[in-house]
Amino acid sequence: MSAELDIALPRVKSAEGFRPSVYLDTVGVQTIGYGCALQDWPEPFASAVSKIQLEQAETECASIAGYLDLDPTRRSVLIEMMFNLGPTRLSGFHDLLRAIRDKDYIAAKEAMLDSKWAMQVKGRAVRLATIMETGVDPQ
Repeated sequence: MSAELDIALPRVKSAEGFRPSVYLDTVGVQTIGYGCALQDWPEPFASAVSKIQLEQAETECASIAGYLDLDPTRRSVLIEMMFNLGPTRLSGFHDLLRAIRDKDYIAAKEAMLDSKWAMQVKGRAVRLATIMETGVDPQ
């Protein structure tokens, strides 16, 4: 970061204030954080934000019993679910979390597909549940 940005950043933070949830700014633009408008994000910026969110999801997954015993492909499924659902909603997947602890990947797949989340995300749930069952990502 340049010296100019180091000087400007604290002023922006002070003037904008931080809001962790989306809000409408004074002209009706959806905004989040320190006054970051959510319209017309360039792809590199959106990708960088998603990467940060995935890193946070990975950190949160580390506390799931049995997570560290999974292979990287199955861990990636839980990371994606954490990214999509957040820790509170993912913690409600009791049957899935029990199946993961037990290394019962068929039961894990069934638990994933027998959920409101699966009805909402449809093909994504089927794809992730199959990866969880097989440990193979077809990509």
